[in-house]
Amino acid sequence: MPRIYSRLGPGHYSYGMITTALLVWICSAERVYASELLLGESVDRWLLAVVLAGCCVVLTLRRAQSRRRAALAAHSFVLLDSHLSAGTNGHGLDAMSTQIGYYRKAIEALRTRRQVELVGRVEAERGLQQLEQRYGLAIRGVDDALWEWNLKNDRAYFSTRWKSMLGFADHELSDRIDEWSERVHPDDHEAFMQALKHHLEGHTARLEHEHRLRHRDGAWRWVAARASLVRDAAGHASRIVGLMSDITARKRVEETIVEIAEGLSASRGDELLQKLVRSFATALGVREAFVCECSDYPTTRVRMLARWKAGDYARCVEFDLAGTACEDVIRAGQTVFAPRDADSMWPLEGQFERRSYLGLPCFDSMGRVIGHIACADDRPMREELPHHAILEIFSMRAALELERSALERAHHSATAGAVHRTS
Repeated sequence: MPRIYSRLGPGHYSYGMITTALLVWICSAERVYASELLLGESVDRWLLAVVLAGCCVVLTLRRAQSRRRAALAAHSFVLLDSHLSAGTNGHGLDAMSTQIGYYRKAIEALRTRRQVELVGRVEAERGLQQLEQRYGLAIRGVDDALWEWNLKNDRAYFSTRWKSMLGFADHELSDRIDEWSERVHPDDHEAFMQALKHHLEGHTARLEHEHRLRHRDGAWRWVAARASLVRDAAGHASRIVGLMSDITARKRVEETIVEIAEGLSASRGDELLQKLVRSFATALGVREAFVCECSDYPTTRVRMLARWKAGDYARCVEFDLAGTACEDVIRAGQTVFAPRDADSMWPLEGQFERRSYLGLPCFDSMGRVIGHIACADDRPMREELPHHAILEIFSMRAALELERSALERAHHSATAGAVHRTS
């Protein structure tokens, strides 16, 4: 019983004392001893005493709970009163109202700034997207290819256009810089690597170099590489970014002009025609080129005057036009170009291993076809021919020499005839 009192606390002894008094009164009125209670005698009165004791315990616990709630409420009121009286000159409510207003304004300012930042970020993302679109259009417009070399991890990026210039699909080349350097023409490799080294060491403001790269089909393509070095915050070289352009057509024109100049450097005659066919073959990148004049009119046969084949001058022949590609050139007086399958279109050409063919007519000063200049190869030709004006230079120069030779022969024959008659 003392343990129960101690757990209830000092303020709750009254109910416990009442319970004890009731038990003592019941026992004394009936003269019941503890042993009799244990033996079950006078059970009804004992049960009544137990019930009364339980009720007292319940009331005691509820009273303790109520006192705790009252204490908490009093403490809350004390805190509220301290907040209300914290203002200057006793104006606690005004101070709280001012502070709440300040916080509200601060929250509104944060919301406004966040909204502005959100709008700015959206506009920045839209501007970046538009810039990327313009850059992509600009790159596609100039037909250049983007490339990048990360110097820190030695990884390279080649755009789809870069890979397609060499005949590869996007997934067919790795991200190694060797994919580039290993394809450089042996005659250009040392100069290219030297230019790249000088730029990486800071000796040049930009990397600009023209060289040849091996295409997937084995041919060589001329490219122009332009790039700039990018440095990190510490000033160390981190990557190099640039563009690559296919300049094969331009280089071909340049080489053709050189070849034309060399072909025209000879004064006249067979020497000029020989240089002309060699230059024609070199400019077109084919193994055979020849100049023919018409043997009769209407033309059924032509006679070769100069022929270049497989890197050397070859024997000239006279042949019938029927069934050949040359017949279409002479009869129609038009350029004939078959970059592939020439042996299927003109079966006779297959006997001379001519899988591709290009022929240009030669006209005299009266507009009559007097011959033609042609080239052929045992494999398909490039479909991108040099500019038409360049081809015209070859045909016109051949035509001038053919007409000059014809006039010279006619003059020689006339002179010989006059001498014979006078004699």
